Amino acid sequence: MTKVRVNFTVLLTIILMGLRLDCQASHQKQQSVRVAISDNQFKEFAYNEIEIIATGEYSLYEGSSSIPLAKVSQSQTTKIKFANGNFTIVIGGNKCLKNIRENIVIKCTNGFFGVKNLQRLGKQALYRGNFEITKTNDGRFFLVNIVDLEDYLKSVVPNEMPIKFGFEALKAQAVVARNYALMPRTKNFGEFDLFDSVASQVYFGTNTEHQTSNQAVKETEGLVLLHNWDIILALYFSTSCGHTENYENAFADPKTNVFPGSPLPHLKGRPDNPKIGNLGNEDTARRFFESLPKSFDCESRYFRWQREWDIQELKNILKTSLVEQKASGFIDGFSFKPSDLGNIQRISVKRRGVSGQIMELIIWTTKQKISIKKELVIRRVFKKDDAALPSANFVLEHIKDNNGNLAKIIAHGGGFGHAVGMSQYGAGFMATHLGKSFDQILQWYYRGVSVATIPIVLPADKTQNMVTQNFYATKKTATLVIDNKFNIPSLQATINGKKLNLDLTANSSPSSSIHRIDISRYIKNGSNSVSFHIPNVARDKSVKLYVEISKPE
Repeated sequence: MTKVRVNFTVLLTIILMGLRLDCQASHQKQQSVRVAISDNQFKEFAYNEIEIIATGEYSLYEGSSSIPLAKVSQSQTTKIKFANGNFTIVIGGNKCLKNIRENIVIKCTNGFFGVKNLQRLGKQALYRGNFEITKTNDGRFFLVNIVDLEDYLKSVVPNEMPIKFGFEALKAQAVVARNYALMPRTKNFGEFDLFDSVASQVYFGTNTEHQTSNQAVKETEGLVLLHNWDIILALYFSTSCGHTENYENAFADPKTNVFPGSPLPHLKGRPDNPKIGNLGNEDTARRFFESLPKSFDCESRYFRWQREWDIQELKNILKTSLVEQKASGFIDGFSFKPSDLGNIQRISVKRRGVSGQIMELIIWTTKQKISIKKELVIRRVFKKDDAALPSANFVLEHIKDNNGNLAKIIAHGGGFGHAVGMSQYGAGFMATHLGKSFDQILQWYYRGVSVATIPIVLPADKTQNMVTQNFYATKKTATLVIDNKFNIPSLQATINGKKLNLDLTANSSPSSSIHRIDISRYIKNGSNSVSFHIPNVARDKSVKLYVEISKPE
């Protein structure tokens, strides 16, 4: 995705189709997400055979049929095999269904699903929602969990952020996880939206939910981060070095693979302390990474770290890691034959981002000049003990022996992760030590964003009934933001049972179609419900709107 901003047509498609808002209904439908469930090692997410278990009665369907293939009791398991283009289903060890050609949908009457012997954090993994067995192109199948967004978040939040980080930090995590579920950076498979691992967000199922994080999800119900009407790409990571990074300096364009990528206005690097300044200069970066400045992330063990290689050790690592990272497309000058590497003479940084993150470095050897770009590739090339570096925010120290030959290289670094967006340790510090609210945390890490409901497009069609949005508010303040470019004269709203007729001609400006109406007096501390309807006007007209809980800084 080059940009998070989408045009009006795309927004309409997302809202009316992807988010499944049904204008005929009196309430909005719950958004669902499709999550690919991987194996115990999180390495494989395509299967030839699985065995389904459940805590309640469940039914199996073929394709979109509403007539079940079979109903299965809680005490029975269901083995599903796929071969030669057909599914074979064995229920309870005896009942066998063969030659099933369509995808299989499994729905539980009550209770949860699981896959026998699939574990998360040492426990049998169980999931809410439904399962879908979806054929792949290589003769296997994906196991896709179709689950309500809010239920999905109940498992994501405690697995992405420790409960001890504080309630407001957990609420911030819930919002960014909701954003990421709705607007992931990449979507590589049409059969599902998200992985269940760090490839997307960590989703381990119901056995890992926690009461406190569930409450954090509840108290951010319906809220996302917006920038200029768009649901933003809300990236986050573990630990900052004391300065976050610009999106384009860490990521390539997901469509073209060009690096640096295109800038995103809400993902701009920011220092914890304004005195830190820009760390793109080599000398400034060295002083910073070899010191312990005050930071929101100082409680993380990765705030400052060090890795050391003797020169032969590093040479052996590079012979393997450079070949492993060949497919990335971000390594130039290496023949990818380990015997051609030569002896390492020095390593120099060619370009850094605003956080001091290395964007490109050069390995100089007796045979080659090797260029390596992009933070994740750099981290994976410079392994230590078979593990990638915590971050690409580091400086290098060259140690020579008594004969003047290069003997060791030491990396002095800071942070853990790609450094773009919200630092989870930083959010925890801001919540527990600085008393910051979740919206203050979010608006620190994401520039110029609103905390608001998902924008909707409301058509002026006499056949349409009220469209309802539910959201949670803790400050009893809210603003209704309306884009009325078609000059519709009025809008009807019902806010927590209070019916209002909003005159959109009042205080209208010829230079802008945007109306901001304070609705704070009608907002409750807690769950709120707002319904909208346009009185009968021309059918080709519409308005866009959302409810803003916290405006941009």
